[in-house]
Amino acid sequence: MHLFNMATDFFILTLVGVEFSVSAFVNPAASRLDPEAQLKMLGRFASVLGRVMPVWYPVCTLMLGIQTWLHWYAPGLGLLLTADAIWVLTSVVSIFFLVPLNSRIAEGVADWQRIHRIWDRRHRMRIAALAIAALLLTDVLVC
Repeated sequence: MHLFNMATDFFILTLVGVEFSVSAFVNPAASRLDPEAQLKMLGRFASVLGRVMPVWYPVCTLMLGIQTWLHWYAPGLGLLLTADAIWVLTSVVSIFFLVPLNSRIAEGVADWQRIHRIWDRRHRMRIAALAIAALLLTDVLVC
């Protein structure tokens, strides 16, 4: 079980790290480019992450659910259930409120810069929620 704990923490923390790096490093770097180059860069990132994230999020959700099942009678169940709820809610909200915006940016619609600012604000809220879920999970697995 120790190996599965480490794997779960690794997958979830790296996903949160990738999401954070997009907001903290990729978007600021892209904003320094001219609009055409910025749109091209954002489109490429959307394409790559658009192929990876639909697999990565469900795998993390499944691993988190298995952790909850494995720790059902252990201390920290409430924290795990909270982490599960935050993770699932954030994933669903992402599908309905972030993915469509990201698709419009990748298509290069006329007002893509305004849409990207909205996406970026929502993305930061997603990062905060995912980080809280990851911290709750880590707290249960470490203790």
